[in-house]
Amino acid sequence: MAWAEPKDVTDAWIGDDEPTDTAKLTVWLGKAEREIIRQVPDLQERIDAEAAETPPRTGLLADAIDVAVAMVTRVFRNPRGERSVSENIGTGPLTEGKTVTYGGDTPGQLVLEPGELAKLQAVTEQGAFEINLLAGSRAAR
Repeated sequence: MAWAEPKDVTDAWIGDDEPTDTAKLTVWLGKAEREIIRQVPDLQERIDAEAAETPPRTGLLADAIDVAVAMVTRVFRNPRGERSVSENIGTGPLTEGKTVTYGGDTPGQLVLEPGELAKLQAVTEQGAFEINLLAGSRAAR
């Protein structure tokens, strides 16, 4: 399986505090991919089918990589799973405060968000529907 690589996480990282432990990134990417497969069991099959198309499309594999990277990034940005972090810098009258609040219901945890799940689930053909209002009518046809 192994869709994403540690370089995918570091390339997508915003800021100057990117993780440098590739072994740890590899472990967490594996965890993310297993969680994705648990929730979208047919994903690998659909990725393989898409890759076999001529010409091959790469949209689903790229989406799977993006989702795994996003999941791991959330963990590495907030490894303690804290809701809010406050920090005071300095002492006395020159003290400066900084607060970071993490959003979501499960900050810092390895979760597949609803929008990410929707990206990876198979799209079923759905369209507009029609209701025949005269179908049960006694009117002559």
